[in-house]
Parts: sequence; structure tokens; C-alpha cells
Amino acid sequence: MENKTGKYFKYAVGEIILVVIGILIALQINNLNNNRQQRKIEQTYLLSLKSEFKTNLNKIDDCLTKNKNLINSVENMLSLFDTNIRDTISEKIVSEIIYSVFKGDATYTPSKGVLTDIISSGNLNLIQNEGLRQKIASFESTLDYLKIQENYTLATKDIMLKQLNKNGSVRRVLANRGLNFEYESISDNSSNKGVFGLIEFENNLLDYYLTIQATNGPRFFGGIKEQIEEILVDIELEIKK
Repeated sequence: MENKTGKYFKYAVGEIILVVIGILIALQINNLNNNRQQRKIEQTYLLSLKSEFKTNLNKIDDCLTKNKNLINSVENMLSLFDTNIRDTISEKIVSEIIYSVFKGDATYTPSKGVLTDIISSGNLNLIQNEGLRQKIASFESTLDYLKIQENYTLATKDIMLKQLNKNGSVRRVLANRGLNFEYESISDNSSNKGVFGLIEFENNLLDYYLTIQATNGPRFFGGIKEQIEEILVDIELEIKK
């Protein structure tokens, strides 16, 4: 009886061990399948992020170019505070310079559809590379910081525009650029050169000039370009794994 009991006990233990091994194998297979599925989803996200950040790289390059042109336009306008220069150019050229400064701004509006979806859905952890996850997560905060700079730039330009409206003629600028008005105006014979005799206007223009120069620097457009390039390199490395 003792021998039979011992045999049954060993047999039971063996059965338990086999069951445990079977469970462990099943769990391992399940984990492998889950990892494959997560890796598949990760690759899909990585490919989508790659496309989105390439678009954003083109957009930031465009902003850098536009802002550089704006810097050149402001430098031309600053030269008009020199009477030796201002008195030698026509009203039409003055209008062209004014228009080149006020016609628009280099505002960065990135594509964020994929990025927003990953973060809001809680799927950012599917990206295995921790460094890449951190760079992607910090991209949003970088854009928030840039928005503060852009708002300040627009506010400074708005102040200058109000000064131009008060002391100059927008109609004269538009007319000198070829816009035909149906009726005559008191602005037809006005000059915009007088606004360049105002110290306050020059101070605001210098403030604006320094701001847009900083915007193209490493803290804003330049920094965003570098950040995007680093993200794209990391994404490419993860895709190739």
C-alpha cells in the first residue's frame, strides 16, 4: 500500500508539473502574440508619425524662410528712419516697404492629428523607445511655448499698425501697389514718410525686429526644426528594427 501511495503521489505531482508547464507555455505564447500585436500597432503609429513629422518639417522650413524675409523687410523699414535715405526714395518704394512688413506673419501651424490621437488614447506607451516617447510627448509643450512668442509678436505688430493708421495712410500704401479706388480721398496726396519721424514707432519696430529675430533662433523655429529632425531619426531607427 505504501508503495502504491508513493507511486500515486509521484504521478499526481508529475501531472501537476505538466499542467503548470502547459500553463506557462500557453502564457508565453499569449505574451508573444500580444507583443507581436503591439509591435504591429506600434509600427503603424511610427509610419503615421513619420509622415506627419515630415510634413511638419516642411512647414517649419517654410516658416524659417518667411520669417527671414520678414526680418529683411523690417531692416529695410528701419533704414527709413535715416533722413538721408528716406529723402532719396519715392513714396511708392516707401509703400512697398511698409506693405512687405505688414502683409503677413510666419505663424507655425503643425499637423498634429496622429500625435493627438496617440496621446489622448493613452497609446504612447506602445512606442517602446523611451527616448522617442519623451521627445514626442514634449513636442506639445514646445508648441505652447512658441504660441506665447507668436502672440507677443502679433501684439507688437498690432501696436505699429495702430500708429500707422493714426499717423499715415493705409489707402496710400494700397494705391501705390496698384489698387484702384473708385472715389478720390484726402489720402491721395498724403505721405507715409512722416511716420518714420516718430521715435515711438521706431522703438516698437525695433522691439518687433528683435522678437522675430529670436523667433528664428534655437528657442523657437530653429529649436523646433532640430527637435523634429531628431524625432524623425529615432522613428526611422525604430521602423528598421
